Amino acid sequence: WKRAGVEGVQAMDGIETHDCFTTTEYVAIDHLGLTAPGQSWRTVEDGTIEPGGKCPINMSGGLIGCGHPVGATGTRMVWDAARQVTGQAEAMQIEGARRMQTLNIGGSCATVVSFVVERGA
Repeated sequence: WKRAGVEGVQAMDGIETHDCFTTTEYVAIDHLGLTAPGQSWRTVEDGTIEPGGKCPINMSGGLIGCGHPVGATGTRMVWDAARQVTGQAEAMQIEGARRMQTLNIGGSCATVVSFVVERGA
């Protein structure tokens, strides 16, 4: 976030994350700071990560909805984030999205890449 010039997850309109397992998305929710560690289940219960919520996650459908093309998942996430901030995400559009984050985990969970994608002025 420092390199992107943003304060943190509160500055995001949504997130595309690597949800290869249910636990992986829960860990991402905690890691990004949407909840305190071990409290990620609360974002499901209170609607934070749902469409129309405070910080929707994987409006694209995630890996279940899009598939898991090894080596291309991160590219797809950035593409979906770019579609969000340019208003081209159609049925999965987050209304007014200007800034999105991606979080992709690969290999042996030791390769992690995250982007902040923002619409220019």
